[in-house]
Parts: sequence; structure tokens; C-alpha cells
Amino acid sequence: GTAGIGTITSNALEVSTVDLTKQFVKLITYQRGFQANSRVIVTSDEVIQEIVNLKR
Repeated sequence: GTAGIGTITSNALEVSTVDLTKQFVKLITYQRGFQANSRVIVTSDEVIQEIVNLKR
């Protein structure tokens, strides 16, 4: 457009700049990392609980 005013184009398709494949790969990677960290926390909690029980 002119003077900072945009234009409208009919029958045009907007293209996303996001690569869905890459984003899904990142999502799965982060999800697996989160699950692994959650397992570490649960296991640590169980070990601490066993230590506390041994002291009794």
C-alpha cells in the first residue's frame, strides 16, 4: 500500500512461517525430558522416604 496503508489481495492464501514438523519434534523432545525429570524426582522422593524409615 501507500502512505503506510496495507492492501487487501483477494484469493490469496497466507502461509504460516512455522514448521509444524520441527515444532512437534521439539514438543516431543521437551515432553520426554520432562517425564525423565519427573521420574528422577519421584525416585529421589522414594529414596528419601526409605532413609527416613530406616532411622525409625
